[in-house]
Amino acid sequence: MESSLSEWRDAPDLSVVARERTALAAMADAIAAASIGKGLRVAVSCPNTHLALVDHLAQALHARGRICRCLPGEPDLGDGGGLLPEWHEEGRTVVVIVSGLATETDRAVRNVNISVTAGIPTKDSGDVSHQGTSEPTSSTGGAPDILLDYRDPHGPLIRYMAPHLSADSQR
Repeated sequence: MESSLSEWRDAPDLSVVARERTALAAMADAIAAASIGKGLRVAVSCPNTHLALVDHLAQALHARGRICRCLPGEPDLGDGGGLLPEWHEEGRTVVVIVSGLATETDRAVRNVNISVTAGIPTKDSGDVSHQGTSEPTSSTGGAPDILLDYRDPHGPLIRYMAPHLSADSQR
């Protein structure tokens, strides 16, 4: 009986799982809508402890009609994708999710940079919840398009999403 109680206490809180799924669905919806008729390149800078979420995001994009594959490891920094230098910190991995062009005549690619935070905030990380929408957010500008924060005990929060990924900008 004691071992089953221990397993129950170690089981994930279902509200945290639901909040993660909601955040991933919102991100996938925005990315899929912003990349209609374009190729897709999503670079995710993630703590090594949360790498499974990249696979979940790729599955969510696939469910929205984007056939994707993950390219683990360090992407080519010369490809113009605008990767952030701080993505090379110890304990973090950059995984790139790519999807081919929607049509043979379309040459555009939607680049989306995602930064995932986890653990205890450091004095250098600051509070990203008040980041203004007027700050630079282009994929080539170097700022992340989406900030996903796992530091809340109730589950992950999307702290920032670039205006070009909002539903209003898709119209």
